Amino acid sequence: MDDNGSPPPFEDRGRQIVILSCVLHGVSLPVLFTRIWSRSYPTLRLGWDNWAIMAAAIFDLAQWILILVAVSNGLGRPSYYVPSSQRPTARACLYFANHCSGWVICLAKLSIAYSLFRLRRDSSVWRVFLMGMMVLPVAIAVTTSGFLLASCCPLSAMWEEMTPSSRPVCLSRTLMTNGILATATLTVVTDFVLALLPITFINRIKRSVRERAILAVIMGLGIIASAASICKIVSVSSTRLTGDALRDGVDVTFWGMLEVELGIIAACVPFIRRTVEQWFVKIRLFTGGRRRRRGPSFYHMEDRSSSSGTRTRTWVGPRSQLEGH
Repeated sequence: MDDNGSPPPFEDRGRQIVILSCVLHGVSLPVLFTRIWSRSYPTLRLGWDNWAIMAAAIFDLAQWILILVAVSNGLGRPSYYVPSSQRPTARACLYFANHCSGWVICLAKLSIAYSLFRLRRDSSVWRVFLMGMMVLPVAIAVTTSGFLLASCCPLSAMWEEMTPSSRPVCLSRTLMTNGILATATLTVVTDFVLALLPITFINRIKRSVRERAILAVIMGLGIIASAASICKIVSVSSTRLTGDALRDGVDVTFWGMLEVELGIIAACVPFIRRTVEQWFVKIRLFTGGRRRRRGPSFYHMEDRSSSSGTRTRTWVGPRSQLEGH
């Protein structure tokens, strides 16, 4: 019920959540697969950063399944219009999805930080700083999970509809909102730091200005994930909480999914550029788009006999093909 005692207006935003989650995973999962493929073929070269991003993918898939189950049980609709038998399931799925979200972000940042750690092992300051940047996301994830576990006593009060006689003890909505804002703010800070760190050494790479600019943009994609975190902060701080988790949690779920998937994409894209270029070359070769034929055949080696009886091997074909071969 609304404050005036009348039923809330009906709206169903569950379909929007499903579409957004499917589109995001349709991008992030192929990017992740390409990264793992590039480190596994033709030789297996998986480091700790790759194992961390694979662990993040497992938590991400668990979060996706939980959100889809929550939507099928009423997430996106006011609780007034959701059968009482489905509400606990939706709330429980939303609760555990928040746990998964925190660990996805943590593991993605660990992957990025360890990748940067390997680039400059000769600098002790660089190593110490990045070790700190690996500890901080873990501390944020542990704090977030601890905060969620301490939200109510008994914990089932987070999703079950408790009777007054059970007397559950729960944290206030204001404290929970401030906790979400604090962790989101720290997430934004670490995103910006990890995105801007590559600038410190990209200038020294012996490449053209264009290539260095492209490399800086690719390695700084974490700033885009920061934008989703900032939007989540704005959404949480500006949304008027009604006490209805199925309605209040929609915007946070939207921005949380964006934050998670963009974080995975940002952690993977810097490692797949060469593999993608190789795939495009193979596609062009398969479709005949590598070069135009200028004559009856491509440039090739051919055995020829001279009038004196000697046999020689020579290139046959236009000179332009030799230069582009």
